[in-house]
Amino acid sequence: MIESVRYPSQCSGCGSEMECVGVQALVGQRLEWDIGYHCSVCGDALYECGPGGSCIPDDLRRRLLAEHGEARLILSDPLASPVLVMKVLRAELGGDLAQAKGTLQQIRAGTFAGTMPEMTLLVHRLCAAGVKAEAEHPQKPDETSAR
Repeated sequence: MIESVRYPSQCSGCGSEMECVGVQALVGQRLEWDIGYHCSVCGDALYECGPGGSCIPDDLRRRLLAEHGEARLILSDPLASPVLVMKVLRAELGGDLAQAKGTLQQIRAGTFAGTMPEMTLLVHRLCAAGVKAEAEHPQKPDETSAR
């Protein structure tokens, strides 16, 4: 599972406009991200990468959500054990029991969302704990504005 976005940026070396590429991917059972560019004018280049989750740069995450839309986490079994779900949420997202309970309420209300790689990782973790779940893209941003 991978999402990527291309966007214009200004070269820090010479100020020329260039194209950046940002990626978030689910690799095995880990989220990873990277951002890269190469300036064709001065040759300046940058490649940043790291583990995903909360470490993904906010700007990259915002761009991915704008480009691909928010993915939602759906519990396939509406009666899934709240204890199991909250245990997975706390392990993956951190926070205390109250935050996990709030996130579970958001999931059940259909308002908990993120990038597709983020939601897919949670689906994998929930399924491994015995909770049936899926991730879905309701619609991409450009599909809703075309109506």
